[in-house]
Amino acid sequence: MTHGNGPSGHPLTIALDGSFLAMPFSGIGTYLRGLLVAFAADADTLGVDVRVIEPAPGRLLHPGSKAHRFLWDAAGVTGGLLRAGRPRPALLHLPQMSAPLLSPVPVVATIHDVIPFLLDDYRASRAMRIYLATMARSVRKARRVIVPSESARKDVQHVLKIPPDRIRVIPEAAGADLGPATDGGARAEVRERWGLTGRYLFNIGGFDRRKNLPLLLEAFAMALPTLPPDAKLVIAGAPHTDNPRVFPPLDPLIRLYQLEERVVRTGRVSDDERRWLYQAAHAYITPSIYEGFGLTPLEAMACGVPAIVADRTSLPEVVGDAGFAVEPVAGDLAAAIRALMTDDALRESLSRASLERAGTFTWAKAARETAAVYHDVAGT
Repeated sequence: MTHGNGPSGHPLTIALDGSFLAMPFSGIGTYLRGLLVAFAADADTLGVDVRVIEPAPGRLLHPGSKAHRFLWDAAGVTGGLLRAGRPRPALLHLPQMSAPLLSPVPVVATIHDVIPFLLDDYRASRAMRIYLATMARSVRKARRVIVPSESARKDVQHVLKIPPDRIRVIPEAAGADLGPATDGGARAEVRERWGLTGRYLFNIGGFDRRKNLPLLLEAFAMALPTLPPDAKLVIAGAPHTDNPRVFPPLDPLIRLYQLEERVVRTGRVSDDERRWLYQAAHAYITPSIYEGFGLTPLEAMACGVPAIVADRTSLPEVVGDAGFAVEPVAGDLAAAIRALMTDDALRESLSRASLERAGTFTWAKAARETAAVYHDVAGT
């Protein structure tokens, strides 16, 4: 699809909020990087000139603080827009559920999910409730809202009361650095770093309550007697805080199920380590009860690793027939674990299907469809 340029015959100038690029790993940062690489690779065809705006250096507020987030989303991003240069951008794209209270140009917002509105733990503080209420009101002014899945579309329409004709579904994709291991490098790396010599089940989905890691431990313990003697569960990452309400502690359950020798906690990992852990895994699993878009199972699938996911929200949309989408109960998860960890023919078949399905999700396609939204809003 080829898009027209702006009214002057030049590419349409877009301001894109890049404030998440300077923060630690996050899904929104991954989204931004994927889009920016794809925009740069096909700028002429897409007819857009994307200018990233970020908080000016030297500000007193820390970029990771809640106060900074609120002030940037409510007003700071407008200042960044004014610094974006000439000609003034035709529109402003916000990569999360936010919008400035006042904007001199039309706004496009990407809403990945509405988790804080549906799950009480994510809006426990008064400050968070104020922030969410403010952003919910302002984002309703957006000319278009982009969501990553049909599941997210339904929730955004229902919870935020955004008319369906203003919502566009544009799936996301795995990073270009992810693919099947072409040699024994990944196996060698995970063996050296974490002593992983046998088959392992991998999870890097996060530690907050909706990710259901206590259930994962229960299901793994249930499946364990039928698994190979060296099979392990590897959980990467770390909780953001020590708040047990949002991040249930895992150590007591690991002791309860006597999994001390079978569960490997890597802590936070680098991009390279993350890639190696995916590539060397026998299967991926996430029993999460809510995902706006199932990025981590898609990343595993892009590495040829079949995924087991909960049959909830967007996860079945991503996995399709290339993996297992099961009820998030211990027995069903344990049965899926047994199947993938012990049936080599099944695992090989689903590995091929996973690669094929992951290939249908690309950042090039997401960029084309996002550019189409820009041109629709600008009337070009």
